[in-house]
Amino acid sequence: MTIKIKTYFFALLMNLSFYQVFSQDPIMDRFNATNHTWLQKLSLYDINIEGSPYLNEKFSNGTVILDSLNSFSGRIRIDAYAQKFQTLNKSGQIFEIVVDENDYVEIENKTYRLHKFQNKTFGDYGILRECIILQNISLYFYPRKKLKKPIEAGRTVADSGYGKTARPEWVDDSTYLLLIDNKYIKLPQNHKKIVELEFVKKDTYKSFRKENKINLKKEEDIVKLVRFINSKV
Repeated sequence: MTIKIKTYFFALLMNLSFYQVFSQDPIMDRFNATNHTWLQKLSLYDINIEGSPYLNEKFSNGTVILDSLNSFSGRIRIDAYAQKFQTLNKSGQIFEIVVDENDYVEIENKTYRLHKFQNKTFGDYGILRECIILQNISLYFYPRKKLKKPIEAGRTVADSGYGKTARPEWVDDSTYLLLIDNKYIKLPQNHKKIVELEFVKKDTYKSFRKENKINLKKEEDIVKLVRFINSKV
């Protein structure tokens, strides 16, 4: 089914100019059309949900490269909850961009790809941003949002209004992933747990960490750390 959709898309690219492509009707992933429609209504029209399910609410300039052969540019954003790429056409319509593992998307000079996990922790698939790709290990950023459900209030007070449920909200659930030996590993948020992964010896890691003042909240420091680990595994 995906091959047919992409073939149809290639035909559009050959017969329409760049500006015409983005005024066409939405191209949907038919396997997830129903769920996608529900998500659109939920995230775009339900004002009771706080926050945003998108990595960035606004659309940014980007390019989609299909099978490394065909490409198109436009306004793109990432639905970090549904793990979908979306684009905005000239008429203001939002529609899904169908991609697979052979494609990639560049948004503001950052490269994103769809990865298959088939993992209980990470799900079946997800959109990952490439941070650094090395010989023995690679680092990716996994942008995710989750929907935090309302929590029922405890005891209510008559006429106070405090008996109502809290509003649902989109919560950031992003993380960094390491790919090593064809396995995805969530990068721990503290040094002790990184040591427990046993990539390097405790004393060696401790010396490197102190010498380089590694802060696990800074991506540039995480990249330094991954380079170090790559040299040891």
